[in-house]
Amino acid sequence: MSKLERLYRTSESSKLSNLVLLADGLLSISAEYGCEASGELRDSEVFVYYRNCSVGEDLFELEELEERGLEIHLIDGFGGKDAGSLLEEAREPAVRVLNELRQYAPLTYMTGTEYALLVLRTGEVYIAEGGFGKVVLPYIKEVILEAHTHPGTCLPSARDCSEIAAGFMDGLYAGGIISMGCTLLVYRVGPLMEEDVETLMRLHQVLGENPTFSQVKLGSIRVEILIP
Repeated sequence: MSKLERLYRTSESSKLSNLVLLADGLLSISAEYGCEASGELRDSEVFVYYRNCSVGEDLFELEELEERGLEIHLIDGFGGKDAGSLLEEAREPAVRVLNELRQYAPLTYMTGTEYALLVLRTGEVYIAEGGFGKVVLPYIKEVILEAHTHPGTCLPSARDCSEIAAGFMDGLYAGGIISMGCTLLVYRVGPLMEEDVETLMRLHQVLGENPTFSQVKLGSIRVEILIP
């Protein structure tokens, strides 16, 4: 029997992608031009506000949004939300997309076979069936969310922590683990610092010491345990 494999797009995955791309674009603009930058999404339009700097008409930091048909407006002034607020806003569609993997948690619980979900920067969602106790996928660039199911708890192993940390260093916005009883969500709200990476590498220890928490703030990282 062939293994499950699905590729599709939803309004929530598109919203997640647009928010992450805009936030990352604002962070890049601030770093490149020394600006205070903020922005907002309005249907098929993107408004970017910048202050205390000079920017050109064409910003490569926003090319991906423009390529998907969104109209970019650059405004010298105040408005919109900063990058951190946009990344916080992206949490909601991220949770909704993660919930699409929940239907496979009972299968993992009964058989041990794990399933994975990826959201690409394009907004596409990829779900794949793995093997017993693991999911091995080919390297896919430009992933903004990755998650997989666990047969037991949603707490991460040391290997899970290493993979999440590596993903964040490669541009990942959020990682997750879904079990029958809970969902682990780890996401960033700003540029990743060295201490954030170190924290991610030992996240399994941090969570082991705080097994009953609902949310922990660790630098630019937010960690949540969601109960269905």
